[in-house]
Amino acid sequence: MYVHYAQIDENGYIVGISHLSGKMSEPNLIQIDEDFDPNNKRWNGESWESYTPPEPSEPEPTQLDRMEAQLNKSQDEIRQEGANSVMEELVKRGLMV
Repeated sequence: MYVHYAQIDENGYIVGISHLSGKMSEPNLIQIDEDFDPNNKRWNGESWESYTPPEPSEPEPTQLDRMEAQLNKSQDEIRQEGANSVMEELVKRGLMV
């Protein structure tokens, strides 16, 4: 028969679940029932409380991402300049009004 524990960090958040062959008395191991749902639970020192995890933040762009953005921007600018030149030439020749 196993004894089930939630392993918590210094803030009470669950970092692991253990199924041990005997009882333990470690401050970071909280005994739980076998059917305990650890999702979004935090130990407040006396009991389990539910919490809503924060939304993950947008990752910072890598140097490669920034370089690609700069290249794409430059290519777009070059395309626009080319399109403007073609349009000017068509207007000069009277093919466009």
